[in-house]
Amino acid sequence: MNYVMHFCRNSRLSERNKNYCNNGWIDKDLTNAQVNAPDWKYCKSCSEKLNIDFDSQTPDSNLTEKELIHKNRLRERIKKANQIRLQKIKSASTAKG
Repeated sequence: MNYVMHFCRNSRLSERNKNYCNNGWIDKDLTNAQVNAPDWKYCKSCSEKLNIDFDSQTPDSNLTEKELIHKNRLRERIKKANQIRLQKIKSASTAKG
């Protein structure tokens, strides 16, 4: 299991917002983070305030409906692009055949 530095989801808010939180912690890497530290999870104190079970949070569990729709569209685009890529590979290999 890999670990990564997380920042609280409320770190996305403006510093003037009363719910702004800049807590960070080391946690399991559920998203294979490469460059940016994940910020999809609420820290323990914010999750307690929101009555969310800290340990049951997943990358999709705290998304708004708009964010979830956007993420699903991206997943579909990636899936289609991979299918096209595989078709090109198959057709190139059968042409050489």
